[in-house]
Amino acid sequence: MRILLLSLFCLACPAIVLADPWADFEAALPHSAGDLSEDQVDRLIQAADAVEAWASDLEWATPTAADGAPLPADPDEVLRVVRTLVDAKQRADAALANNWPLRKEFVQLTDGAENRQRLGHYLRTTSTLIDLSGRIRYRMRDVLDSATYELDPHPPQFEAMIEMLTKHRVEIGGTALSYVLLDPAPETGAVPYSPAVKAKVLRLLATVRDMEMVPDVVTLLEQPTTTPELAILAAETIRQIGLPQDARPGTPTPLAPSITAAQLRDHLTALNDRTLRPQLKAARQSLLAWASERAEHGVTGDSYRVGDFEVKSGDWLLMRNPSPYNMFTDISPGLFTHVGVVATEVGEDGKRRFVIVDLPERGAKIPATNVDDYLLRTLHYMFLRHNDPAVQQQLGAAAAEMIGNRSNFDLTFRTSRVLDLKGKPLKGQTINTYCAGFLLLCAQTTSRPRTEFFPIPEYAAGGNCLSNLKKLGLAIGDDFVSPSGAIFSPALEIAGRREPMYSPDRQVKEAVYDHFAVSMVEETLHPAPDLSQAMLESAARIAKQNAWLRQFLARANNVSPEMDLESAAKAAAVIETLDAIADANMSGFLKAREAFVAGPLEALRQSGASEQRVAEITQYRQRHADLWNRWIAGQLSPRDMRIALVDFYSQQGRDQLDEK
Repeated sequence: MRILLLSLFCLACPAIVLADPWADFEAALPHSAGDLSEDQVDRLIQAADAVEAWASDLEWATPTAADGAPLPADPDEVLRVVRTLVDAKQRADAALANNWPLRKEFVQLTDGAENRQRLGHYLRTTSTLIDLSGRIRYRMRDVLDSATYELDPHPPQFEAMIEMLTKHRVEIGGTALSYVLLDPAPETGAVPYSPAVKAKVLRLLATVRDMEMVPDVVTLLEQPTTTPELAILAAETIRQIGLPQDARPGTPTPLAPSITAAQLRDHLTALNDRTLRPQLKAARQSLLAWASERAEHGVTGDSYRVGDFEVKSGDWLLMRNPSPYNMFTDISPGLFTHVGVVATEVGEDGKRRFVIVDLPERGAKIPATNVDDYLLRTLHYMFLRHNDPAVQQQLGAAAAEMIGNRSNFDLTFRTSRVLDLKGKPLKGQTINTYCAGFLLLCAQTTSRPRTEFFPIPEYAAGGNCLSNLKKLGLAIGDDFVSPSGAIFSPALEIAGRREPMYSPDRQVKEAVYDHFAVSMVEETLHPAPDLSQAMLESAARIAKQNAWLRQFLARANNVSPEMDLESAAKAAAVIETLDAIADANMSGFLKAREAFVAGPLEALRQSGASEQRVAEITQYRQRHADLWNRWIAGQLSPRDMRIALVDFYSQQGRDQLDEK
């Protein structure tokens, strides 16, 4: 059975009957590019906020005894609330899925001012739908954590919930229920779940295919209490989700995979199959043959499974992380901030791997990283695939050819140096470009025109953007392409994407970055480097005439010596300050939220919390005294508390940035 502290889900006694917000939301959804407008986007944002508020207020009744003590909730009502939220998640996801095809309509429109505005409306619409999907998923995790606690004493409803989540492919359901696979520590006295219930959860995980759940499945596989039948189901679940690849030979600090093909093979080999039914014996032999081949040769097929989809060589990875750079063109906000290309390589150990090849700002060589490792870096991403397999193969081959090449991240964001390499072998070339320019470099190895990959021209944002960028040593070069530009290509299909996940701390960071980006357009930048930053700028200026100093500064900052170090130092003086402000306020939000949910101070001390931690919690409660008093009085919902803290630290970050 589960041992769990009650979450902050159901604090109110009566269930609340809420108005349905979906009509306004669905009325604001565009069905073609012609439906996009500023008014439509504003209505959609307002309606999405109402949907998120409605989802946050969904709760079951919490009955109380005569003395006011809480009583268990009605399990059938808990199940109804979960089902309502599952339906809400599906509606939000359907809206996002139906919005993606509109991206291909813009190439048919003329390049006039009105249609350029529609591009921005589409990006804002898509960003809103991504955010709503992530917020409902975030809410669902809280609800499921509470529901598992409430339904644990009621096996019929508990198992019905697992089956519901499996039927509707609720990915976050696997995250919430993976604990079922893990045997409790003996000293707790808790009873493990039965093999039958564990099998239901394994089928849920195999259906939703969340890569982050593989470690929990591996733990089940390694538990001595796991039956051979359950072990075979666990191995099959790993195959359905995606077996991690072996670490690349020569990687300085490789991530240790949760399980290797050789380890899985050994687990299967050690199973006692005497009591297995013929069907399970056959399944074991099939898994054993597959794991043995992977252990010896790596991934031998033309694709590699990563969760709910498979990637192929030549796929373009677009990822979304907080960035100060996603509003510097007239097509904004950018949906994606960094890119990579999938390629295959055979390592020194003779094993074939699927890797992501990219051009990071730091470093002086083109790296390759196992796909499954690389995807741990971001909460939201998408893979695009060219609709011509021959072109797709050329894209992957170009990326593979550049692995290990010297690289120089171009802070002027020019594509002219990419064009200089057209028609030349890429092996051994120094790659001078930026992240999206790397996509263009791969694309020009094909016979297809540039406009097939980046059909919409992009220009620097208006106002003071260009002049402010110049003060940082940056520029938006001619023929600029961005990570988001590729989504408008009719030739590039969506091969797979991760379900978005909302993160309030990242919202704080994005708010600071977005304020910086808006200020770059609307205000005049006055860089004010501190002493160490000013000294670095001076050293970088001198290094233009001193090769030894240039090499030293490049090594010390992990960049290419061919980079414009003076421009890099100017940019770093501002970006480092920006990052410090964004990170500090993101951390402040996390600590404040922790202080609100930490419980009574005396209970913390009794649980072994240090006086330093108790003092920090006290400090944050005093800092937000009014909010804290409303919280402990029950006048504030968890959502209201989160919004208030996000607003506080976002505004504090903006104010600190303005002061700099």
